[in-house]
Amino acid sequence: MKQSTFIMFKPDTIERKLENEIIQIFIDNGYKIERSKEFIVDESLILKHYEDVIKAVNKDYFKNAVLNAFLGKKVIAYEISKDSLDVVHEVRELIGATDPSKALPTCIRGKYCMDSIESAMSEKRMVKNLIHASDSLESVEREIKLWFDHQ
Repeated sequence: MKQSTFIMFKPDTIERKLENEIIQIFIDNGYKIERSKEFIVDESLILKHYEDVIKAVNKDYFKNAVLNAFLGKKVIAYEISKDSLDVVHEVRELIGATDPSKALPTCIRGKYCMDSIESAMSEKRMVKNLIHASDSLESVEREIKLWFDHQ
């Protein structure tokens, strides 16, 4: 059964010119790019995207950390698909742990990231972990709508 999910290459992917190399990993693992779109991030879009995370982290600095990490910077949003019963979980496994310092060396973050949540928190900034991936089917639906129907 074909399922889709949402991923977004964050500014650190673009700044390090890793987008072609990383998207090829998805293709090599059987994913199809359904659509992609480049954005220069504006405040309303990124705050809507991270709304739940900002609430969950519940740190005074985090909203500004999100804005500092994304505002005016380029990201690439993707809808990718694969014949799978749990594409959301499989993509998150391929990407690796949210904290790059805990990611296995065989996953994308383990191979390419050089940051940790501990460092990011001590410096009051977002962790540079290259990619956002939806964490549930509900998130997939919301994030695809947010990014691809955004004007």
